[in-house]
Amino acid sequence: MKRIIILALFFVPLVIKAQNFQLHYDFGEDRKLYTATLEMFRPDTLGSTFWFVDLDFNFPGNPRSMSAAYWEFSRDFYIPGLRKKPAFDQLTFHLEYDDGFTAYKDSGNYMGAASYNSVFLTGFSHPLRIGQVVLTTQWLCRMPRGMDVPDFQFTVVWFQSVFKGRLLLTGFLDLWSQDKIDDTEKKELVFQTEPQFWLLLTPKIALGGEIEISKNFPVGPNEWEFFPTLGFRWEF
Repeated sequence: MKRIIILALFFVPLVIKAQNFQLHYDFGEDRKLYTATLEMFRPDTLGSTFWFVDLDFNFPGNPRSMSAAYWEFSRDFYIPGLRKKPAFDQLTFHLEYDDGFTAYKDSGNYMGAASYNSVFLTGFSHPLRIGQVVLTTQWLCRMPRGMDVPDFQFTVVWFQSVFKGRLLLTGFLDLWSQDKIDDTEKKELVFQTEPQFWLLLTPKIALGGEIEISKNFPVGPNEWEFFPTLGFRWEF
């Protein structure tokens, strides 16, 4: 399940507040499914709020109905006392909750369901400027439900308009640790990134897609995987 990008506050005035709908067709091997995404980002005087919902349509049948849902909700708070410090005025305290489930057709006429397992994350977020590009970096403590020892997660997010606003480059990169499924006393690293490319046909409508690249996702051992999509994006 992909994690769609956060439209960070550091890209103002490109995005003051935004809601968008995306529809992706995943034509990767053994995939061939549609995913619908709703995103919302809204800054305020205390920080910013971001959430997204992913809906997969891969339940057996013709046409296919919804087979999975995934939700992320995050809130960033400015830190009192640092807003007037030039080096730390954009530093925020980050809170996040992730959860979801999938349904599938079991043997015979039975239907099964499984949870993606809820995850709580907390830490700090800060922008990093490289030339004209601003990256949002997040340094997080990750606590999946049922785990006694927290893990770490490092996230980078980008949102860049190029070619006089006709092309939009967005995406994220995640690196986190988790218990090995076959030996919970040991850890493994999970890598996931989803760069998106959007050609703006109008200021609100774009065509493009993304490439989902991962290693050990959702659990290892799992080799490098590459899943391309074609997509439609509507800003509203």
